[in-house]
Amino acid sequence: MYLSRRHRLAALAAGLIAAPVALSSATATALTGADAPAQLNYVAKINVGEQSACTGTLIDPQWVLTAATCFAADGKPPAGKPALTTTVTVGRTDLTQTSGSVLSAIRLVPHADRDLVLVKLAARITDPGITPVRLATTPAAAGEELVKAGFGRTKTEWVPDKLHAGTFTVATTSDTTVDLGGSDTATVCKGDAGGPALRTVDGTTELVAVNSRSWQGGCLGIDPAETRTGAVDTRVDDIGDWVEHAVTRDPDDLTGDGKADLAAVKDDGILWIYPGTGNASGSTFGTRFQAGTSWQSQDAVTVGDLNNDGIGDLLSRQASDGTLWVYPGTGKPGMEAFATRYQVGRSWQTQDVTRTGDFNTDGLTDVLTRQASDGTLWVYPGTGKPGMETLGTRYQVGTGWKSQDVITNGDLNNDGRPDVLSRQASDGTLWVYPGTGKPGMGTLGTRYQVGRSWQTQNAIRTGDFNGDGLTDVLSRQASDGTLWVYPGTGKSGMDTLGTRYQAGTGWGPYRIF
Repeated sequence: MYLSRRHRLAALAAGLIAAPVALSSATATALTGADAPAQLNYVAKINVGEQSACTGTLIDPQWVLTAATCFAADGKPPAGKPALTTTVTVGRTDLTQTSGSVLSAIRLVPHADRDLVLVKLAARITDPGITPVRLATTPAAAGEELVKAGFGRTKTEWVPDKLHAGTFTVATTSDTTVDLGGSDTATVCKGDAGGPALRTVDGTTELVAVNSRSWQGGCLGIDPAETRTGAVDTRVDDIGDWVEHAVTRDPDDLTGDGKADLAAVKDDGILWIYPGTGNASGSTFGTRFQAGTSWQSQDAVTVGDLNNDGIGDLLSRQASDGTLWVYPGTGKPGMEAFATRYQVGRSWQTQDVTRTGDFNTDGLTDVLTRQASDGTLWVYPGTGKPGMETLGTRYQVGTGWKSQDVITNGDLNNDGRPDVLSRQASDGTLWVYPGTGKPGMGTLGTRYQVGRSWQTQNAIRTGDFNGDGLTDVLSRQASDGTLWVYPGTGKSGMDTLGTRYQAGTGWGPYRIF
């Protein structure tokens, strides 16, 4: 058990924005203590803008959990891209070192009624030495000792370089909070808001609660007359479903259940949604439902979360005049699956490929296109705004793409960034161009081959169709309309895709999005 009582001397951090006057009304903030052990490298330092900082915990390779008050004084930050530029340092307990990763925060998912927010990082943490901590599934009990950690202020330092940790005793537990008793050697101070409260069970560390506020007695800058050292944390042992739904949300999710779905139009113009089940083999898709009519009028249709609300939308081009439309997904079944469309572009006849993804890793969905005349590849960056301001000024990301007869995208190498998957027209080889998250001609890295002889397939799409968290490739056999899933492995090269399995038959008459 590396989170032992010997760290009782360490001081803890809790708040962020302003030093609280009363426990019930203000954000907590940081104190003294021993340096935390290196094993706590999943504890993150979060810098919000240039003036504020707090602490968080890596609970998934691309997600950090912290207090919502780190981003808004009232604990209600808006979902989506952080209002202020935010960087997250994970993998180092000493900030003067160069280990670990420093990544931008690109998306916030606040909890509806608790001082909690999930922070999505610009890329996955892939270092095998940095392991996300799991959520507890049982609440803290009165008298239990929990280890807390934070990067906040100490008794003698305004901005410490090192993570500190200390032991606190649980006083009481309510439906949503945990009251903790501090001491003269264990206090939560400014900068520690969002920091973890941890227990170890059978050698495995669990996240039990997240710091919300404290009295800050003994913290540097606090009135010496304030001697109270208790803290209030937010329970996280019962939020597993919320976390799972947020971190597994798929951009191809049209039904709001976190699973990749399939949209298709038959020859008669009827739009169908085939809800994903997350299962492999014969039950990959559930019973279809009709979601629209007269879709013969739309071409170059693709799926993506264009309005950044967590539900997949349809982006389509009007065949008659090249206008570009977004049909916002509602997550509802049937003919209410999409709300009233809105226009986002005009004269898009010049583009013969349209795909969506966050190519510049700013937390907003962009549009990738290919110029029909010369094969130039472009990205139109998403702005997060509706209507004709949805897409910003395009920038070039490639040339000579007329040699590819299939272009789609997905996170094939499992690093949290969208890659481009393409097929060479001349010989049917399948290639991955890894996304870098950078704008301009550096958007895509050096390609690598992932398949051969793919001329036999006449539709290729990506998505996590088997629910294992890795991007798969879905294709249709040209000869008989059989639908196949090639499961992603997260590996590169010719090991990127595993053995295919059948996911449907009779798909010949459909346009698959």
